[in-house]
Amino acid sequence: MAEVLTEEPMVTPLTTPLLRLPDATSAREAVGCWLIKEIGTAVYPDEATFLPDSFVWHVPVWLSYAEKTQIGILADIYVHAATGIFLGRPKREDLIHRAEALLKQAR
Repeated sequence: MAEVLTEEPMVTPLTTPLLRLPDATSAREAVGCWLIKEIGTAVYPDEATFLPDSFVWHVPVWLSYAEKTQIGILADIYVHAATGIFLGRPKREDLIHRAEALLKQAR
């Protein structure tokens, strides 16, 4: 005969929700990895800001070259804190077009 448990199993209450991107550093790293993989090394993510109303991280992206650092903001990227899904992210072609326009302004 099967044994019957008379005690409730110990359940640890979840006090903090599990988030894919729990802090600004993880959000910035996620954007940085995408940038290196999809765009290249002339762009880098700035500090991430949490937007509580939409539960997303806003990460500005700078265009920068060795000769000219911080040429200008190239894009604004939004990543959902709970899922890590990119909600707002320009296409590669759009970023190239924006980069060319920023470089013309910087000359």
